[in-house]
Amino acid sequence: MSDPDPKHSINPRLQLVGLAFVAALSLLIALLWRVQVRHGADHIQTIKRQSIRRIRLSPVRGRIFDRNGVVVVDNAPAYDVVLHVSEMRRPGHRSHTENYILERIETLASVLQRPSPVTPRKLAIHLTHRPALPLPIFTRLTPAELAKASELIPPVPGMEIVPGICRHYPFPGVCTHVLGLTGRTKPPDRLEQTRSSFPVLELRGRTGLERQYDTELSGNGGMKIVRVNMLGFAHEVLGRPLPPQDGKDLILSLDITCQQAAAQVMHAHRGALVAMNVHTGAILALASSPTYDLATLSAARYAKLGVDNVNRPLMNRALSAGYTPGSVIKPLIALAALQTDAINPRELITCNGAYLIGKKKIHCWHRAGHGPLDLVHAIAFSCNPYFIHAGMEVGIDSLSPLLKAAGIGNSPDIDLPGAGAGLLPSRGFAVEKWRRNWIAIDTAYASIGQGAIAVSPLQVAIYTAAIANGGNVLRPYLVQSVRTSEGAICKNAAPVVQHRLPVDQEHLRLVREGMYQAVNAANGTAKAARTRVISLAGKTGTAEVGSGANRHKHTWFIGFAPAEKPEFAVALLIERGASGGRTAAPVAGRFLTEWLGNDSLATGVTAP
Repeated sequence: MSDPDPKHSINPRLQLVGLAFVAALSLLIALLWRVQVRHGADHIQTIKRQSIRRIRLSPVRGRIFDRNGVVVVDNAPAYDVVLHVSEMRRPGHRSHTENYILERIETLASVLQRPSPVTPRKLAIHLTHRPALPLPIFTRLTPAELAKASELIPPVPGMEIVPGICRHYPFPGVCTHVLGLTGRTKPPDRLEQTRSSFPVLELRGRTGLERQYDTELSGNGGMKIVRVNMLGFAHEVLGRPLPPQDGKDLILSLDITCQQAAAQVMHAHRGALVAMNVHTGAILALASSPTYDLATLSAARYAKLGVDNVNRPLMNRALSAGYTPGSVIKPLIALAALQTDAINPRELITCNGAYLIGKKKIHCWHRAGHGPLDLVHAIAFSCNPYFIHAGMEVGIDSLSPLLKAAGIGNSPDIDLPGAGAGLLPSRGFAVEKWRRNWIAIDTAYASIGQGAIAVSPLQVAIYTAAIANGGNVLRPYLVQSVRTSEGAICKNAAPVVQHRLPVDQEHLRLVREGMYQAVNAANGTAKAARTRVISLAGKTGTAEVGSGANRHKHTWFIGFAPAEKPEFAVALLIERGASGGRTAAPVAGRFLTEWLGNDSLATGVTAP
């Protein structure tokens, strides 16, 4: 047998390569069959899912009304400038698109005389993660800005003026600290964020009632599902969009006429005024001064207000519990003394102009002395030695529980953020803060509202209402009811008695009589609050604070009316005043005259 022809023989190495090639090709064909035929439908569905985006549809924020149905916060049309980046793409590298968009923004910013709000990084993030969404660049255009933008924008593809909604305040600066700020942010609920493919900035409450009731006011977002192309731009809406559920409305306990009167009389002062229904705890007015206009507030303006350490307009003084009460604490000291039989209300105690504790002399405001006084006249004339004597007889161990029952040392349970607890005088406080035992002079100062005691105007209004209503310490509230956008009431506030003053009704009557005389007696310290529109009982206070060159006075007035059958209580604080009688009492009188001058209360009809 002859040998194979070497010209026709196949190299073994080539045979191996051929076999390997055939095996690889067979494997590739098998894999392609597996991917395209066996699992093809699955991959098609995966691709479809990857091209679907969920877009949140924002609800309309709820409105806020006063107790009589007057709108105090509304939604108003607003105009924003937005960019549709899909319409502004430039040929070539993405940087060409970014530069083109930034140039258009800078041009408009120059025309509007606003700083450019979009940085290169912010634009790059939007192009990468949210190209299907419009990019807001200028919001809440003024009429003048709207006119300028309307001339410039039409020739620029992808730049559009769109109508929107912003908060509108019919009473600028009147209810600022009650209503609070809103700002655009992501939905707070993480589930709401993850359900959407793109985070959407919506109005959210940051302070005040807008924050406290943000869930009710915000409503629930809807959803729209779109298909996007490989660049992330939407080109098809899938199915029927789920409409959003608009936010609920708030009906406040505030009377806007009362609130306006409070804001007006406090305008020239630093301080606060609270008016409260003595039977329900409903807040009729809550004003803090100085204030600011929510409608014109910008980020720069807000930052500037925040560093004003003198006027501190961002602070709600009505809730701030850092104020020394001075003589407005004396009605509570009187109740403690009566309840413990420390004093006889008819017994005359002589005021010689000062009270001596060891070598320390604490003066009466009337340096010549009031002479012999009973309880009613001691309240009317605000005699320091009388109440130091009463407080010393009671002792801190009996004073502290009554002050606590009146709400001092506890944050009021009001539906508004930021209410302070104040400072309750007690032995425990002395040990914890002063590292020493409580001593007699501490009781003496606390008995006239000085030293280790601090309150907020709201707390003072609460215990003034308790004195007026027979001893019920009520929970204060600002929201009377919550109403759906269809008009159905889904929540109603009801009076809540949080505590009872542990005192007899006769003792309360004596204290109310003393407060009546303070306003209506010829020499009463609160006589400057007297007004023709309504009978009034009240009490003034002058608290000395600070030391040295910074020593000054905070002045108070508390009261209730009508005096014979109380319906509402008032607490008023003015920082750096002359005295309660000369500064706070006249302002209280003007407040009542302004509020009730033409009101039904002047003719004896029941108060709101």
